[in-house]
Amino acid sequence: MHTASKNPVALGVIGLHKEGVYSSGFQISTIPEYKKLIRANSTSVDFNKTTFNTYLKADRNNSQEIKYVDSLESKPQFLTLEILDRVGTIAELQQDYNTQTFTYLKSHKEAAIVTSVSLALPKALIQEINNAEAIFLSNHSYKQYQISLVKEGKLYKTIDFAEATIFAYELSFFCWGENDRKQINMVGIIDEKASCSKNTYQDAEKAKGKMNYFKL
Repeated sequence: MHTASKNPVALGVIGLHKEGVYSSGFQISTIPEYKKLIRANSTSVDFNKTTFNTYLKADRNNSQEIKYVDSLESKPQFLTLEILDRVGTIAELQQDYNTQTFTYLKSHKEAAIVTSVSLALPKALIQEINNAEAIFLSNHSYKQYQISLVKEGKLYKTIDFAEATIFAYELSFFCWGENDRKQINMVGIIDEKASCSKNTYQDAEKAKGKMNYFKL
């Protein structure tokens, strides 16, 4: 889990994570459009001393007004929100309206997508999210992401990420391989420390080279 104390991030954005001697952080390179809802999942987690201090680094003014006392047994909570539907995410990234993003990904093997975030929210919103039957990542306005909640099969509420404080995130990377039409395409999304499956590669150019080699 990376901390988001310097540069703001959001679930579903794409960019580069850079580690340095004096500083590190995630730089957003492109903000895809998700015209179809992407299924997500949420988990409530109690703050501890470490996560609360991480939150305060991202929000020094404590805009969420979280009251944390380490000695008290009852602790305030935050949410972890993660993308569940990675197949649907890939399908969206390959749509015509994401052509620039897709082209960027093919030429930048280090590019990563934010697939999980830790976020602080008002207690009432946390309860609403927990009570929803399904949760989706959406963007109803131009490249402005939201959390969409479904109950009894109907979309009944959207929550802007601007209402939350994201203080940590996890990254995933893309795998490339040959599709049924003998073309190089995005075929998977893997966790940060995982490896692409057999005959797929994080480097699209390497995947293309392997395909051309086997054609010889």
